[in-house]
Amino acid sequence: MECQNTIKNLKINKNKTVGTVVIVVEGEEDEFRLLKHIFTKILNYNYVSMKRNKTMQHEFVSKNNKNTIIVANTKSSSIKTVIDDKDYKDKLYTLLKHDYNKSLKNVNIYIIWDRDKEETEKEYIQKYYKEAIDTFASAQDNEYEMNGLLLLSYPCYEAYNISNFNKQLFNKKYNTSKDCKKEFNESKYYIKDITEDTILLAVQNMHYSFLNHNIMNYDPSDFKKINEKIYRKEEEIYKNNGHFEALSLISVMLIDLGIIEEVS
Repeated sequence: MECQNTIKNLKINKNKTVGTVVIVVEGEEDEFRLLKHIFTKILNYNYVSMKRNKTMQHEFVSKNNKNTIIVANTKSSSIKTVIDDKDYKDKLYTLLKHDYNKSLKNVNIYIIWDRDKEETEKEYIQKYYKEAIDTFASAQDNEYEMNGLLLLSYPCYEAYNISNFNKQLFNKKYNTSKDCKKEFNESKYYIKDITEDTILLAVQNMHYSFLNHNIMNYDPSDFKKINEKIYRKEEEIYKNNGHFEALSLISVMLIDLGIIEEVS
């Protein structure tokens, strides 16, 4: 898909059939709240949560049984667990097999994670980010035991929330995740205020950020090289300037699933 400069040629396809989709997230509350809002309030999909140390919950069941979103945690918020946490993979395998007659190899899987200062300061952790980018390169087709596309937010997922409301998010810089979270928490906007229109604004912000990184086009189904390029650029910016350029890749998931599509 060619990288769009504006949102005028994009729309939300609320009738898109995506089947069963798994989204693995870092946090235990906020990311779940965001995804539940988007997929139930806006898209009317079935929604299942699988939080760490808690029982699985079918939190929302729609009349449309074609689409089910499963949001799950690894055992901790470290990127390392995305690579080596066998427990959450076993739980997903069991859930998919027993409830949906599917395997980890035939569902779309997205991994939404933060790339913040605290993680950057631990050099050994960088190895796991690079490994995760290399391993989880496609939501539909990986050479490993499970599919998965890693989608990072710089410095944290709250950049996505802000991108729904601030037209200039792509020009923002944050020293830490705390700065980004504070800005959203002190704003007059809330997750419940996210709509179809704001989701398209978030795509526009992401595309302008891509242009800032000299990315003119990209293919969501083959995102590895773009992921690597963004990661290297953001690491270089942080190393030289002590901040991240605000960018969340969450919109890539919605484009890859065909929920956001070009207007014909």
